[in-house]
Amino acid sequence: MKDTSRKIGQKIKRFGIELFAFFTSKIFIKNFAGILAMGLVLFFFTTTWLKCYTNHGESSPMPNFENMNLLEVKDIAKKKGFDIVVDSVSLDNKAPLTIIKQTPKPDALVKEKRTIYLRVQQVTKEMVEIPTLDGKNESYDKVYRKQLIRNKINPTSVTRINSRLSSNTVLDIIYKNDTITDQVRDGHYKIPRDSKLTIVVSTKGYGNTKVPNLICKTYNEAKVILKNHNLNIGTITNDETVTNKYSAFVWLQDPSEGASIRYGEQVKLRITQNLPDNCDDQQ
Repeated sequence: MKDTSRKIGQKIKRFGIELFAFFTSKIFIKNFAGILAMGLVLFFFTTTWLKCYTNHGESSPMPNFENMNLLEVKDIAKKKGFDIVVDSVSLDNKAPLTIIKQTPKPDALVKEKRTIYLRVQQVTKEMVEIPTLDGKNESYDKVYRKQLIRNKINPTSVTRINSRLSSNTVLDIIYKNDTITDQVRDGHYKIPRDSKLTIVVSTKGYGNTKVPNLICKTYNEAKVILKNHNLNIGTITNDETVTNKYSAFVWLQDPSEGASIRYGEQVKLRITQNLPDNCDDQQ
């Protein structure tokens, strides 16, 4: 029994000596040092990569790009490491390529590589066609207003008395203080997208007014005078000389000056291109 215990003790002692010799050998120390160095290098590169990728979670305030030019903003975004996505709109009071809106908002905390969404003023405005007045779409609220909005046009409406037509019928279209109703009826009249139009629509009126004198007035002048009297132009008859209706002169009207008619009634006109002989030069 004692011999067995002594043999086991000797084996354990010999194993310990051999194990100590292995751990203190040059081969083990060299290999262990290599593994340790490799681990340190791997740790260093991993932490460095994470720092570059996440910037350690650090954020900085978003610059205010609004009202700046897109070309200038691109340079700033490139230096700060931002990606940008651009879409465009058309506004009347902004210079081309002006930043109108940005997301994220100014002063929001963002990291590098963040995508910035910018809305800018178009370089050239998209032209859209005003829907042609064809007799089937002249009910403003029910039809024509919806057509204008669908064509990216912003309409506002004002009313004018017209006893002959149903209420809410389109009477005139005004763009930048010019009446363009006849041009729209001719078709294919285009204006910049998102432009504003004033649509004159009819309303029922009561009472009478006297017909003003339209003789020797141009067609455009006659339209304004009738409008101011809450009257409307009726049938226009051109003689063989007319080449430009808008600058032609009225030589006959029906009803005549001074006749009493209801508000909103129509006055028929006959026009000629040249000033009639019986007109005063001052008219």
